[in-house]
Amino acid sequence: MKNIIIALSIIGLIVANNTDYEKASDAQKAMMQIIWEKAMEAKETYKSLQTREELIDNIASTAPRSDFIVNVDLGEELLVANPEATVYLSTDNQDSWNQSNGYPLNEPGYENTWEAVIDNNGGQDITWYISGAADSEPLGFDYGRIIVSQTPFHAVNSFPPQTSHYALLAEDATGDAPSNQDIYNLRGTYSASKIFVSMGINGGCCDEGSLFGPWYLYGVAFVNPEATEAAAYAIGYGDGGFGQLYPALYKITGDLATGEIGGFEVITDNINVSTAGNNMQAAVALSYIVNDPSWGTWPNSFEGLIALGVTVEASLDGLDVAAELEDQTSPGLMLLSTQTQSGNQNCAVANPQVDIDNQAVSVDYSDTDGNLPWYTKIQICDPNDLCFYQADMSASEHTYQDGTIFSHTLLHSDNAGDNQDLLTYNGPCVLKIAFADGEYQGNQFEIDISLANGLIDDGTGCLLGDANSDLVLNVLDVVGTVNAVLGGTYNACIDINSDGTLNVLDIVLLVSLILG
Repeated sequence: MKNIIIALSIIGLIVANNTDYEKASDAQKAMMQIIWEKAMEAKETYKSLQTREELIDNIASTAPRSDFIVNVDLGEELLVANPEATVYLSTDNQDSWNQSNGYPLNEPGYENTWEAVIDNNGGQDITWYISGAADSEPLGFDYGRIIVSQTPFHAVNSFPPQTSHYALLAEDATGDAPSNQDIYNLRGTYSASKIFVSMGINGGCCDEGSLFGPWYLYGVAFVNPEATEAAAYAIGYGDGGFGQLYPALYKITGDLATGEIGGFEVITDNINVSTAGNNMQAAVALSYIVNDPSWGTWPNSFEGLIALGVTVEASLDGLDVAAELEDQTSPGLMLLSTQTQSGNQNCAVANPQVDIDNQAVSVDYSDTDGNLPWYTKIQICDPNDLCFYQADMSASEHTYQDGTIFSHTLLHSDNAGDNQDLLTYNGPCVLKIAFADGEYQGNQFEIDISLANGLIDDGTGCLLGDANSDLVLNVLDVVGTVNAVLGGTYNACIDINSDGTLNVLDIVLLVSLILG
């Protein structure tokens, strides 16, 4: 009888353990359901915001110089959502970063352009990246601040990366979840072969739960916003559920129509994980994700992915299993790109044009490094090199590597300079055009032009009404104009109304000019 009782007890324990194993499996599925739902919400968010070309476009900088300047064009969606932009610059191989906040230029040709200026300490070997943030509410979402950020390049591929190699992807308020599942930030970086994430936990990482529950999963979900399939990928840490929760990269698929997951699988457990201190850090070969057939085209149009941090708890609820989202971050758009430059290949400026009809000057600009010019000046100077007009030229498109056109239309207002005002100058002068993307190296073009009453004329170089070419309007010019009218000799300099004919009307207009 004693042996029978022992046998029945063992059978009962086995049955109980099998039941708990099934519950643990149910808990794992419930956890994956939550991660998939949040990942799909994040995907829809960024799909509605369209692609990176319209969120952040035309990222460009000057060459390495003392005042390092970065420009970025923000899309219309971000401009209405309290945007901010921050540029990070390193001159010591990413061991430390200088940073500077961007500001809107609000200038003709740069209405959507933000600029940041950073002191690079004279370094010629630089690394830099840009991060943008905006309120999600004006965009129709409830994520608070969302971040679109480039990331440093973790070239050495070691794990865990040094702190300075991470970019911030999301921040989250503390106190809204139990401390051991309370996320306060999400960071990321990448190498040539891996993607790295770090999720900060307020109370320290990580709670493993107990044998019979509750169980906890700390994960970072990845989504390709351009993928056609409803698939999410999650890398993270868990330890429990009778061995079913363990560090791995998961693939979760579902049906958007029903909102239910169809299944999940472990793609690989060949990942790096650290739970030291307050951070759950993890890394996996990027190929496991981007080579999966459900991921979609890679590289996608913005060379990036959505990252979302979550903590999930699952526990027994009578005969059922209950899973609950403990905390989550806002979805961050992680762009796998960083800019580097060593030295400089000077920019190229060509084909200067003077448009007399529109009183405009233009040049073709290109740069093999993709740099923007910080110096884009035109000057108008008299024959004694006394310059009385100076202005900046602006670009029609901000595609500096592919080439663009810079132009400027003369401002016929009070542009008094060192000596003379544009409106009052008449006669021959020199138009100077100078560009620089690095250190300034002098003028690139000097063009002989002629001004008449402040306007670039057709090259005659005369003062309008100056019949005797002495650069002074007086009664002698009236006499000369009368003689020309009577003699039938045409002179463009005294054709005051530019109608191609000399007659009494030109004499009347000349008298008016002389009288003021």
